Amino acid sequence: MSRFRMCTTLEGPAFREAFFAAASHPWLSEKAPDDLSVDHEGVPPTEDWIKYGAGSRTIDARWGKRAILELIARSEMVSIILRQYFTKVDDAIALLEPLPFEICCIGAAFFDEWLAADYKRWGFGRSHIDNGWGCAFRGRGHDRLVSRRWLDFGPWRVIRRPNDTTFIQFHDLALTDPAEAYAQAAPGLERMGNSPIGGHIGFHKERLIASAGKGLYSPSQRLLEVVVGPGNEVRQGDMLCNCALRLHHKETQPATGRIERIAYVFVDEGDARAHLHELWLRELECWVADDRGKRRLDLDYHPVPSPPAWVRDLEAREANT
Repeated sequence: MSRFRMCTTLEGPAFREAFFAAASHPWLSEKAPDDLSVDHEGVPPTEDWIKYGAGSRTIDARWGKRAILELIARSEMVSIILRQYFTKVDDAIALLEPLPFEICCIGAAFFDEWLAADYKRWGFGRSHIDNGWGCAFRGRGHDRLVSRRWLDFGPWRVIRRPNDTTFIQFHDLALTDPAEAYAQAAPGLERMGNSPIGGHIGFHKERLIASAGKGLYSPSQRLLEVVVGPGNEVRQGDMLCNCALRLHHKETQPATGRIERIAYVFVDEGDARAHLHELWLRELECWVADDRGKRRLDLDYHPVPSPPAWVRDLEAREANT
């Protein structure tokens, strides 16, 4: 069984606590690092080196080719690399679960091979490593998705854990062919990451917001209505922009013009139903206004998750071991 490199970035306001917790891992605590940089300056790697985690802007600690631990304060982030660390998903979860984070990116199991093949990559931005075989959300980190509904309707495996933690697995780690692993992972990586069809709202969302908010606003309902003419397509990228605006207003609570609900109002029912699933996934309302009156469709829409075949096969295999 292959032993993979663990490469992950963890984001959240408790990033310093995450740094200290990671530094206590046996791979990192048995001796001082071989090389240490603090605030971009080399410093002697003494036994009490972790003291720098209390207030430094950046830390880069390296144990030869075995391990790396970094802190990036401006991004509220910690990066961990442990070479030849794990063989199965449970090993990775056991490492990450005790650490405080809101968003976690987990790099490629076949990092060197995917890099050499120049495969397209997707991630969450903000100094994160690109997603590889997995990612995770905890608590408020889920708010950076267009909706929690997104989790159960993608081409990936969902692993729910205590403390409102959701791990996402993009490919079967039993695969030994890097190209096969990428082919299995790529649809989920794009769908989860920063992409026009993706469900993640990037931390730097100003460009998304600049294209959002076009419609009829109802102050009493804090509702934005977007009217869609017959035969017109609502692009998923435009849906993402409005989701980013909704999140921005949730975070900033503006005194005026606050948007809490966004409704797409179609004049053709066929057009509405063609968009219903993608709108529902993002908790965007789907309405029809035609000669039969104005009515809402998404309240009666109840899709059933259908994991991809590789997830069903993997979970069946695990259930029998």
